[in-house]
Amino acid sequence: MKSENSKIRGARRNADRIIRRIEVYTEHFPEVSSFHNDCWHLEIPASQAFLRSERTPMKEKRRCIQTMIDRAEHLIQQRPPSKELFQVMVVLDVGDLWSSQIIIGTRDADFDRFIHPINPNLRRIEQPDPGKLIRDWGLNIPPHWQITGFREFIREEDRQLEGEIWFIGEWN
Repeated sequence: MKSENSKIRGARRNADRIIRRIEVYTEHFPEVSSFHNDCWHLEIPASQAFLRSERTPMKEKRRCIQTMIDRAEHLIQQRPPSKELFQVMVVLDVGDLWSSQIIIGTRDADFDRFIHPINPNLRRIEQPDPGKLIRDWGLNIPPHWQITGFREFIREEDRQLEGEIWFIGEWN
């Protein structure tokens, strides 16, 4: 009989597959025609079961998240001079990694309203220590990037959800 805490078989192979997908989707800076409402985004191309499972080794989850960060930096480097007004950000939902994504927005995209949304059912409390994300996950984040994290409280019909969300990248 298997223990509930046993690791997922093939976790490294699954993470490798996710990493290859991220690399393929971010090989080139996206065309403006693929933007919607001044934004382009890439949700992490992984199954919910893999990223949400407590049995998936933290090391493999970390590799996937680090790849999102590395590829966002790659997109910044690939950004054509004519598109220098585009900003790149990685959103990490630590409580639900499956919701993590890379976002590219024009200067007209209101990243501040994304980071500080007006929603009566959502409350965010800023994390006072941006280094917490780096320490907790052992991530390598480019030194010129901004890091802003929040404890997040979402009120639904009959319950309240709690999480931790981080915005890292470049935005004004």
